[in-house]
Order: sequence, then structure tokens, then C-alpha cells
Amino acid sequence: MGTDVNLVEYDCRMNFNKFTKIFHSSDKRNNNLRNNILLSGLMKATGMLTSFLIVPVTLHYLDNEIYGIWMTITSILMWFSFFDVGLGNGMRNYMTQAISANDYKTARAYLSTTLCVLTLISIGLGLLCIPCLSLDFNKIFNTYALSNDVLKNALFIAVLFTLANFVLKNIGFVFIALQKYGLNDVLTTAGSVVGLIIVFILTKTTQGNLLYVVTAFTLSPVLIYLIAAIPIFHKYKQLRPSWKYYDKQLLKNIVGKGLGFFAIQITSCLVIFGGSNVIISHFCGPTSVTVYNIAYKLFNLLAIAYTVIISPMWNAYTDAQVRGDYTWIKATFNKALRLWGLSVIGGLMLLAICNIFYKVWVGPSVTVPIQISAVVLLYISSFNFNNCVTYLLNGLNKITVQIITSVASTILYLLFILLFGGKIGMTGIILSMAVCYILMSAVHLYQCRLLIDKKAKGIWDK
Repeated sequence: MGTDVNLVEYDCRMNFNKFTKIFHSSDKRNNNLRNNILLSGLMKATGMLTSFLIVPVTLHYLDNEIYGIWMTITSILMWFSFFDVGLGNGMRNYMTQAISANDYKTARAYLSTTLCVLTLISIGLGLLCIPCLSLDFNKIFNTYALSNDVLKNALFIAVLFTLANFVLKNIGFVFIALQKYGLNDVLTTAGSVVGLIIVFILTKTTQGNLLYVVTAFTLSPVLIYLIAAIPIFHKYKQLRPSWKYYDKQLLKNIVGKGLGFFAIQITSCLVIFGGSNVIISHFCGPTSVTVYNIAYKLFNLLAIAYTVIISPMWNAYTDAQVRGDYTWIKATFNKALRLWGLSVIGGLMLLAICNIFYKVWVGPSVTVPIQISAVVLLYISSFNFNNCVTYLLNGLNKITVQIITSVASTILYLLFILLFGGKIGMTGIILSMAVCYILMSAVHLYQCRLLIDKKAKGIWDK
């Protein structure tokens, strides 16, 4: 027995040491990855703290039902981010490839072309939204806590600034393409911090007002990206975007790859992930949205922490592929899988103390049943695993299988919700989300292994 224990301890030490080599390597790619992980980790920690502070501050400024409405609005706003037709993700891959080959002229053209097209899409989406202002939002949100006019105005403000951010957030992809992922996280985190500061000031100076909250959280990132654009393109003049660098031929490349990402975004990401608050609100009411989001905010810590590690890997995988370094890809991917296992263990520990944490965090105003916490943990864990495997596929520009699995799982999810959504309650809705990601992850993992071992053929190599 003693020998077995020693072997387990030895194996754990070896696995940990293998991962920590990335922080003590002279390899340029590993150094970049290490720096990105550390900076991203700092930003995610700041964002995590901000996210936790936002909940009690906003919840106490509004009330449970209106806070649930705000959470539902955020889900609707998330939909807009997916309507970039996948151009942002397509662009980041092509920009990374161009910069890895020291072709900054092409990288600049990819960035300029993408921003030009996204500006036109943003204007088009804004025009399409105008007729929607005549809808009965009280029925849509299943609430009469606020007037239809207030809900309409809140959505108008939210959509206006979200569409502006729809274009401007792609400025951060310049850093990602330059293998400086952490700097993109700086911009994202800054927007959240500024929003929190504004809402905190509002709690001291005004009565609860949904319009103020919406403005604070949607305008802040727009201002951050506008301010950040000045030093970014002063330092990287060779990447400064302009209409004159628009390239119709490059657009075909971006759209060709982007439409694939868009299909994935519009299905599994939009409907399953982004639509959760709307679906729960419709079948269970806005108060249930508040309960779900309290649990989600807590267990999303696992997703945030895990994302710190794997997000920089996406473009690092692309760089390694360009250079033919599949040994590095395999080693790094295996490390990511082991870390996912550790995140699950951490989640189980968090589940054991979650009720105590809820009481300290938000007080007695919201009660979160343990079964809700358990299914949210399962959902987050399956979501993390799917991100782990799809980040490799995305980095290698292999997305065809993802499109198929995303569309298929989304159709099954919608059919299930439409047939049983009113019967299964919030627990069943969240559980069905988790099952979708588990099924997709299994297929994606199989493809990853084929690609790493260079055995992928046919559809598995697309």
C-alpha cells in the first residue's frame, strides 16, 4: 500500500512539474504563453473580484425582479456579439498567421477589411432593431415591475452602445494576433471596473434606476476601446486600420472561415449559452434568473480561472502549426486536459461550501437550492472541457465538425425545451445545457486526437 501511495505522489509531482516547465522555459513561444497567462491571470482575478462586487452592488441598487430583468437584457446583448458572422475569430487566425510570417502588410489589410465590414453590419443591425421598439416588452420579459416605455428605453440604450462595442472590441484582436493575449484582457477588465465604479457612485447618489445601470455597463467598454485605440495604433503603426486597405479578396478568406465560426456561435453559443437567461425567464420568471445567476457567478470562477490558461493557447496553437511544431501542440494540449481535471476537483470543493458563501456574499435576500448549484457546476465543467478541445481545433483552423455538432446539439436542445421546458423547471433546463456540451466535447476530443497524431482524414481534417 505504501508503495502505491508513493507512486501516486510521484506521478502527481511529475504531472505538475511538466506543466510548470512552461514557466521556466527559454523557448520563445513558451515565454510568450507564460507572460500571457500571468497577465491574463492578474486581469481575470481583477475581473473576478469585480464580477463578485457587481452582484451585491447592483442587486441592492435594484431589486430581485429588476435585477433579473437586467440579467435577461445582458443575454439579449450577448446575441449581438455573435452577429459578427464570425469575422472577428476568422480575422484573428489570419492575422496571427500573417504576423508569424512577418507579413504586416497583409495583417493590416485583414484588420482593416474586417473593421470596415463590421461597421456596415453594425449599422444594418441597428436599422433592423428599430421596428422592434413597438413590441410589448412586458410580455416578453414576463414582468410588470417596470413600464413598457422604461424597458424599451433601456433596450435602446443597451443596443446602441453594444453595437458600437461590436466593432471596437476587435481592436483587442491586434494584441491577440501579436501573441499578447493578456493585453486584450486588460481592456476587457477595465470596462467592467469602470462600470462597477459608476454603479457604486449611483448607489450613493440616486434611487434604483435600470436605465442608469444599463448605460453604465454598456457605455464603459466603448469608452475604454476608444481611448485604448490611440496608444495601440501609435505603437503599431504598421497595423493601423484604414478604409483604403480594404481588400475584397481577403474578405472572401475571412468570410469563408468566419461563416464557420458564425454557425457555431449562432447555434450552441447563442442558443444554449447566451439564451439561458431568456429561456429561464420565460418558463420560470425573472426571479429564477436571479437565482441562476447567483450560482452561475460563483461557479463561473472555474471557467474564468481555466480560461486564463487556455485562451492564450488558441493563437499559440496557430503559431506552432505554421512552424510545424506538433510536438509542442501535443504536449500543451495534454497539459490543458490535466488542468481541466483539477478544475473539476476544485468545483466539487466549491460545491461543498457554496451555501455558506452565498449567505456571506448576497445575504438572505436570495436563496439558491443545492441542486441548482450542482447542475450549474456540471454545466460549467462541461463548458470548460468543450472550450479546452475547441480552442485547439480553432487554432488549427479545423471547424467543420464543430459546425455539425453545434447545429445538431442546438436542434435537439430546442426541441427538448419546447416540449418539456414548462415541466422540467430551472434544474432541468440547466441540466439539458450541460448534456449538450458533454456530447459535443466527446466528438471534438476524438477529432483533436486524430489531428495531433496526424491521422485525421476527410471531414476530420476540415
